[in-house]
Parts: sequence; structure tokens; C-alpha cells
Amino acid sequence: MHMIDKMALVTTLERNSLILVQKSLYARNLNLYKHSILTAEIAKDIVVCTDKDFGITPAQAYLAGMLHDVGKLFVQDRILDKRHPLTEKEWEVMEKHPAWGHEYVKGTVFEHYGDVILHHHKLPDGSGYPKGLASKELDERVRLISAADKIAAFIEDRPYRRRIPHTELIYQEVRSVAELLFDDEKAETIIATVMGAIAMDRWSPLHKEQFSTIAWREL
Repeated sequence: MHMIDKMALVTTLERNSLILVQKSLYARNLNLYKHSILTAEIAKDIVVCTDKDFGITPAQAYLAGMLHDVGKLFVQDRILDKRHPLTEKEWEVMEKHPAWGHEYVKGTVFEHYGDVILHHHKLPDGSGYPKGLASKELDERVRLISAADKIAAFIEDRPYRRRIPHTELIYQEVRSVAELLFDDEKAETIIATVMGAIAMDRWSPLHKEQFSTIAWREL
């Protein structure tokens, strides 16, 4: 098979597989689906709108963002949708979702995103989860998806709280996340990109119940 044919086949497989993943997330838990869509769009836009190298293309950033929480397919709704703090035992379940997601993509066209899925809740100082995971330098792909995940979490409604309503508070949170995960120059470009997108209300329509049209637009 010619290289160009092989690349076209992989792209087609990824597109079709992604739609199945999106539909699975949507059928399993609406909040999980919405969060995955938003994380994917944030990650993609950061790659598109900055001149920095994150070791990943816009399409790959979207895929990684869409897949990062796929392990939550195996977490009960009573935990995902809980409106009060999780108990210790519930956190033990929640903290397994990166490992479950890593296992979920093994042997699939998405296997090369496994490390991003597994490490997206780890921090540069070695903290985070899964606990006991060998400490290592987080690569740029992991940092990007981790940042997008955290940013999505405070600009969307969650079962236990409403989205952050004030621009200044959002700015402080975005800066905190960007500076935690990236050096000064890259952090500043991420802050500018995210705050610009929020000012233009770019991500608000993402709560619509769409699959393939959202997944591959502008990629």
C-alpha cells in the first residue's frame, strides 16, 4: 500500500472511530460528553492560534482532548454527577479513570494517545494521579491536554457548581494553570489565546448535541 493511501486509511479510521467514541460518551453521560468536546476544542484552538510547538497537530490535539477522559465510561453516574464532595472511596474509583482509559485504547487506532490519557492528571512536580505512577518529565502533549482539561472544568457548569461567571476570576485561573504547566513565554501565549476565545464566546455553542460536524470542522 502506498504511503499516501496508508495515511488516508488511518485518517478515515480515526474519524469513524472518533464518532463512535463521541456517541459512546454521549450515551453514557451527557456531562462527560460535553466536557470532552470542550477540552478537545480548547486544545485544538491553543495549537491553531499560537505559534508554539506542542508536539502535536490541531487534529491530534482534538483527538487527544476528546479521548482524555474516556476511562470515565467505567465510572458510575452517582460519582460523575455527584453534587457534593466525593468520599475517600469514591475518589479511589475516580482516580482510576486515567488507567482505565489507557487500557481502553490499547490495540486500537488511538493507542498512541495512551500516554496522554494516562498522565493527564499528573503534574510536573510528580503529584497528581494515578498515585504511584513513576515520576517522569511530562511531555508537551500531556501538558497541553492537562491545561485544556483544567480550563474546561472552570468555564463549564459542573454537577457541584456553576461555571465561573467573572472574567477576572477566569483570567486568574487560566494564568494559574498555564504557569503551572508551561514556561513563561508559552504560558503567556496560552493565556492570550484562551482569554481571546472566551471574550469572543467561541466555545459556547459546543453544548449542542453534535458528533461528526463538531469533531472535524476546521481540521
